[in-house]
Amino acid sequence: MRYCVSILRKLTILSVLPLFTAAASAQAPALDELLSYQGETALEIPAAVPALVETYPDLEQDRKPAKLISNANGARVIGGVRFERDAQTNTYAWRDLSIEDDKLEEVYFGYRSGGTGHNFLLFTFKDGAKSDGKTVRGFVAEVLPWKKKGEEFEPFTAGITGKYDLVWNVVSWESFLESSIVKSKLAVDVYPLKVSREEKQRLLDEAVKESTRNYAGEKYHTFFNSCSSNALKVFSRATGHHLVVGRLLPSVVIKHLKLRGFLGARQRHDASNWKP
Repeated sequence: MRYCVSILRKLTILSVLPLFTAAASAQAPALDELLSYQGETALEIPAAVPALVETYPDLEQDRKPAKLISNANGARVIGGVRFERDAQTNTYAWRDLSIEDDKLEEVYFGYRSGGTGHNFLLFTFKDGAKSDGKTVRGFVAEVLPWKKKGEEFEPFTAGITGKYDLVWNVVSWESFLESSIVKSKLAVDVYPLKVSREEKQRLLDEAVKESTRNYAGEKYHTFFNSCSSNALKVFSRATGHHLVVGRLLPSVVIKHLKLRGFLGARQRHDASNWKP
């Protein structure tokens, strides 16, 4: 008996389906008329915006490896360059940066205050460097310890025991100043390097090569593989001046370069003279 009832139900469903199909087909023109007006779509559904994906979700998001996308005819494109910060979410934009070798204007050796200090190299360009049709003054190449999110940097304990991975960070000059002065309340000093035009070009070559090479598995060390030692390595390779600095700390490096006559006058950037 139950078997017969089941068969009857299935037959009923199969007999009704064509009616629903026909009704849906009849309603299609009416639906088109509802959604259109004078040949234009009345409802425009925006395309889905992909969510931001963190490439390295467990690590600090203000630093990431860069890569050299192209290098031909005196023009380079560097990918993975850090740009403006969204103050609400404290996240950064990462884009490509286009630079032209013959537009290289000046190379600076830099120092940022805070903690043990920080050394970096700054490259500026005539007419600026380009990114998505926008112009930035130049870019910073820096070495940092790649800490986990929220982790405190311990330069004289964890910083000398191989706890942190090393990361080269390439940052637009404007983003570097904003994060240093506005976000971290620090001061930034840059000193033009007293080197020849050819040496400036080699400094650019070495900085791009170093900051975009594969250094996976390399560890940061406060004295031997740090912001200071790597900035000096780029300087030495480009100029042939091999410097011996007893204590590789950022402030000591600046004093040493001054004594050797390699640095021009200091240019200070802080909250008193720089605004985003």
